[in-house]
Amino acid sequence: MPKVKIFRSILFLFFLSLSFGVADAQNCTPRIDTASLLNAVSVEGSLYIGKFYAKCLPIPTKKSSTAYEYNPYDGGKFSSVLRDAGGQTVNTFVWYGEHIFSLWEFNRYEVVGGPLAVKQLSPGNYSIDFAVEDKVFQNFPFSVTTKQSGDQFRPRTLYMLDGAWRDHAQIYAPNLDRFIKLYVWLRNVNNTGAPNPTAQTVTVRLVRENDKHVLAETDADYRLVLKHTWQSVDIPFRRPGAAQTKDYSEFKLSEVVAQDGRYHFEMTIDGKPYADYPFTVKGGRLNDVDLAQMRKDEYKIMIPLTATRRD
Repeated sequence: MPKVKIFRSILFLFFLSLSFGVADAQNCTPRIDTASLLNAVSVEGSLYIGKFYAKCLPIPTKKSSTAYEYNPYDGGKFSSVLRDAGGQTVNTFVWYGEHIFSLWEFNRYEVVGGPLAVKQLSPGNYSIDFAVEDKVFQNFPFSVTTKQSGDQFRPRTLYMLDGAWRDHAQIYAPNLDRFIKLYVWLRNVNNTGAPNPTAQTVTVRLVRENDKHVLAETDADYRLVLKHTWQSVDIPFRRPGAAQTKDYSEFKLSEVVAQDGRYHFEMTIDGKPYADYPFTVKGGRLNDVDLAQMRKDEYKIMIPLTATRRD
């Protein structure tokens, strides 16, 4: 791998580790980064979990001879257990985990019973228990439905997931005095593989609730081709009417927190209400996160939001 790419990877992990915030040092409990987990979980007949990150895990007392402190063979035990709606174990995965800055990166696993033990999933409700040394610290519920592909030349069963993807979002900004983006997970259940899928118009406005003032919005022609599976989308913003006023200067996060009150991102897809993502500002804090401290310590800002559905 070229040195530049290695450096960028290290830099990305460094800033990702910082994004958990100053409060972690005061109240640090084991947890998995939600965004990385939503990007990692998929089902194509059976469950697959890609790379994700965790925070505040204990250093294993059992030392590994490899770089992976959590190791199925000679290190600490980090496992994820897939269970069905009745609580029965479907599959158990034991992970390789490496400590990078303040994060733990988990990028591969072994399956108890071997690859042939991996079971196909039927439509229904499931959950994944994440555990350290068999002590569960986090549960991730989701459900599976199926639909047949619309591609007559590639007939297959499509697996669609429901769960935290629908309601989780994040505000992103490099720092307090830079642009903002909204990270969300979107899909189009009607895009089942037919050729030339239709792009959808995604419109988001940032609204201050006390006076209904629109602080920022997406471009009028912001369009996305969405798959039947969830995909992470980072939505950029302009000042209202930027195309008419030619004011393309960055809309900064500092402009949001300049006035206390309630705010929300208001999203429509193809003109139909989809969701609101509310948050509050008080004394320079957003959802009670101290942004001034983040700026002082040069932390990037990544704040989770929960959707209020409108569809």
